Amino acid sequence: MAGDTTVVRTLAGSEWAAPGEWRETLSIGQLDGPEELSFGRLRSLAIHRDGRILAVDTQVPTVRVFGADGAYLDSWGREGQGPGELGGPDSGLAVLPDGRVVVRDWGNARLQVFSPDGTPEDTWPVITGQYINRRAFATSGDTLLNPDVVNPGDPLDEWRLGMVRIASDGSVIDTLPVPDATVRPHRFVARSGGNASESDLPFAPAHHWAWHPDGFFVHGSGNAYSLTLDRDGEPLRVEREAAPVPVSQSERAQERERVVKAMRWLDRSWRWDGPEIPDTKPFFSRILIGAAGRIWVLREMEAYERHDPDFNPTDPFDTEIRWLPERTLDAFLPDGTFLGTVRLPRELDWRVPPVLKADTMWAVSRDELGVQRIRRYEIEFPPGEAARGADPES
Repeated sequence: MAGDTTVVRTLAGSEWAAPGEWRETLSIGQLDGPEELSFGRLRSLAIHRDGRILAVDTQVPTVRVFGADGAYLDSWGREGQGPGELGGPDSGLAVLPDGRVVVRDWGNARLQVFSPDGTPEDTWPVITGQYINRRAFATSGDTLLNPDVVNPGDPLDEWRLGMVRIASDGSVIDTLPVPDATVRPHRFVARSGGNASESDLPFAPAHHWAWHPDGFFVHGSGNAYSLTLDRDGEPLRVEREAAPVPVSQSERAQERERVVKAMRWLDRSWRWDGPEIPDTKPFFSRILIGAAGRIWVLREMEAYERHDPDFNPTDPFDTEIRWLPERTLDAFLPDGTFLGTVRLPRELDWRVPPVLKADTMWAVSRDELGVQRIRRYEIEFPPGEAARGADPES
């Protein structure tokens, strides 16, 4: 105990006997094929209660609907401002307990509600229509939570996020402030006239948070492997002993060059005016919550070399060879039990929030040509290494 907070610390070992891998079990999408299977710019995924796979393609824009077996079923909505039409959807897509589907459409400054069969049913206004959101919706019971800026009238660097709670009839209940950051990465700034370019210090620890469906925030900063679960009356801190991952010389050089180019694009006289890039990577870089409450911690590990298929030799800001991190997900139960680690496929497109439920993950990938596909993965353990321990989410 630490005051009124229970601390669960994993010193070694895990419930799963060995690290797992995500094995692909379904792929949707083609480079050359029918229009409904050729994706332009996928931004969000959701899984319906009946197993249907929903995906928002912002280039069309529309909601593509596929069966649990990957077969194309329907497309909901089209570009426009009328009922059921979309002006600029982003990463907001959710299925409510009664089967209705909500799409966040910042282009029309509203939330578009579809019935379970895709019929346009209602529109709900959003708090602000000026914030282009890359964060997914969250849910808690029949309440929808929409992340949005709570002080849009303040300067950009002072913006704060909150979770706007929306009832099942579209009425706003209240706004929950996101937990305050305990660390903030140094931010480089270049200015020219009234314009500014900003970039965080590469590999600097940052504050991360996610909403748990049981009704509380899970948050922590990457300078320590520690998560806080803000459970009402029963706060919990989850800690794990883990070795820091070093930043390679190649990664350091690549990221330093990226920052310098970005700043000098606006101010040709700009010079590095902040701390040096850290020697080690943050202990984690994102917190994800599974549909039934399992907590997943994204970690960036050692880097590998990859040739950029979109390299443009005439673009001075482009790089032919990129160093990208291997990534893993650590899995925890809501009581702090450390289940184990799963290595992630390299091809995942992290611009689209993945959907996780028990040992299944739906995500968007990009191949060597940059073509997006929807994929389903299942956790696979080495032969003879069965997982031990009970997992309520399974």
